[in-house]
Amino acid sequence: MGKVSNSKVSESSFTPIQKIIFDEFSENNHLRKQFYFTGGTALSAIYLHHRESEDLDFFSENDFSNSIVEAFINRISERIKIPFRLTQIEKTRMFEFIKDRRVIIKVDFGCYPYKRLKRGIKVKGVTVDNLYDIAVNKLHTVTARNHVKDFVDLYFLLQKFTFWDLWYGVEKKFRMELDLVWMASDFLKVKNFDYLPKMLVSLKLEELKDFYKELAKKITMTVVER
Repeated sequence: MGKVSNSKVSESSFTPIQKIIFDEFSENNHLRKQFYFTGGTALSAIYLHHRESEDLDFFSENDFSNSIVEAFINRISERIKIPFRLTQIEKTRMFEFIKDRRVIIKVDFGCYPYKRLKRGIKVKGVTVDNLYDIAVNKLHTVTARNHVKDFVDLYFLLQKFTFWDLWYGVEKKFRMELDLVWMASDFLKVKNFDYLPKMLVSLKLEELKDFYKELAKKITMTVVER
């Protein structure tokens, strides 16, 4: 089974561009007070150091000023000398920095109106989402989309939390109850994957598939026994 390092901050886990953006964010009082750092890169760069992750996700529990965010992004664009493209989906503003017709990095600022379950940690004055909240979000995400990176993240998170820890967290945070039969079915979608993201620790695709097949089996048995 793949192993991950203990939860610790390692700035070297950021790419050079990620570090520039994170450091600039840490020096912006308005953004630092309004947003917290979360998502796959927070999980990998701050906590698990298990895979490469490109996007930076900053969430707020409340509506926010677009002008302050855009001023920040413009400053970043000028510093790294890479233009960006803005896309908005509902209350999330996604800034893609594009060079040679390729997206170099994407930075998201979104309104995520769900109360966090635990207090985050501080890194350079920036609030980083608690590992448990990231894990709960990840279980919720797996029910909504079929991306191998989410299954990989959840695989490692389930070495630190039980499935039931996260199932309860989804119920409390999102005020919804995950259907266990559908959850088992979602896990079995792992069979459709034919590649892994770029890993920083050892993990084989068959290992990932076997893990979720066994987890789906255990969940199904729980339903039968009820």
